[in-house]
Amino acid sequence: MRLRVSSGLLPVLALGTLTAAAGGMASGVRAEEASITGVPEDSLAAGWNDPVRAAFASRGITYGVNWIGEYWNVASGGNSQGSNFDGRFDVHTDIDLEKLVGWKGAVIHANAFYIHGIGASTERVGNIFAVSNIEGYETFRLDEIWLEQSLLEDKLKVKVGSIAADTEFFISDTASQFINGTFGWPGITAADQAAGGPGYPLASLGVRLQYQPTDNLNILAAVFNGSPANPFSENPQKDNNHGVEFRLQDAPLLMVEAQYKYDAGLPGTFKLGGWKQFNHYATDFLDPTVLDTSYGIYGIIDQQIWKGADDKAINAFVRVSGSPDKQNLIDTYFDTGIVFTGFVPGRKEDAFGAAFGYGHISNKFSQAQADPDSDFTSDVISNYESVLELNYLAKIRPGFAISPDFQYIWNPGGRVGSDSDDLKQIPNAAVVGVRTILNY
Repeated sequence: MRLRVSSGLLPVLALGTLTAAAGGMASGVRAEEASITGVPEDSLAAGWNDPVRAAFASRGITYGVNWIGEYWNVASGGNSQGSNFDGRFDVHTDIDLEKLVGWKGAVIHANAFYIHGIGASTERVGNIFAVSNIEGYETFRLDEIWLEQSLLEDKLKVKVGSIAADTEFFISDTASQFINGTFGWPGITAADQAAGGPGYPLASLGVRLQYQPTDNLNILAAVFNGSPANPFSENPQKDNNHGVEFRLQDAPLLMVEAQYKYDAGLPGTFKLGGWKQFNHYATDFLDPTVLDTSYGIYGIIDQQIWKGADDKAINAFVRVSGSPDKQNLIDTYFDTGIVFTGFVPGRKEDAFGAAFGYGHISNKFSQAQADPDSDFTSDVISNYESVLELNYLAKIRPGFAISPDFQYIWNPGGRVGSDSDDLKQIPNAAVVGVRTILNY
């Protein structure tokens, strides 16, 4: 569900979320079965008789190991052309404390990454909306570790610990089909929040409340430490190298979101949310001596638009967001996409789709670039970045999937190049790749 990369506009930006295809526990009856056997539905071990996993599961302990490997080729444009390989191991565990020690309604979750290889965005493209949502600084890293307590017959849940906002806030279920980082943790939050915000691969200490008064309405609110790493660092991922710098010294980041599920003949979900960055780390582009607070608002629609026989379905999503332009790199953001599932004969779980994302560079930032006396002076004036992604997800068997992918990126970095290019414009980039997913 997440990512952070270098670009010509800021040294490091955080983008994206893990795709749903990266693994996870099934719902309903299958989730209950998995809680007994300890084996998720989407696992290479599905259907196996694993007495070790079953013994742990009987005590409330489930675990998994996932790996994603990717090959990318920048066929044209960007800062350079050529191939890259990157990957990520993910180890995670969930502990039901009621089964383990009799603590009713309490669970513990923890997961860690080993990110390896150099991503296409970091080495070749120089864009804001990173080509891959697993791209990151190569290291072993703790991601989340938290305790969640359920209250009021599970209507209220309180989570405390090191939390990743991009697993719950500002996400679209339909968009999880896609690999580009902006379709997970959107580029606007990654660019505008301190050190990229609590998004992949960095989490922040915080408290999250979830209140679900009805089956249709869900309300989320969270307060995070305002920056997951030194907010003035040129590379926040390197600064918080292993994810164990549990910062408490920064002013807070507040996030809220309301989610409403409806059924107007076909099911859909509407989400409305916002965030407030209280840290005085956002630079006023026209007066760099001034540090300001920041905020953003957003809306999301996930909608099934057609349902046929044999699990055939068409789903679509739209997300929009805005932030004030005097201190934020991206002031307007929009993405949308459509996913077709079950249309390939004999492959009812396969899906293919197209998505488009657009981020408008702040007018105030562009004005500062045009000012010869500004700290942001550039020979090329930024205006926007956008990306088109075409994706196919082939589920070969439980726990094994392959995903060919094509992306075209307009105005990488918002037009302005990286420092190594002497602020020259980066050409539009065409990128092709394939992702392999293994879940155990």
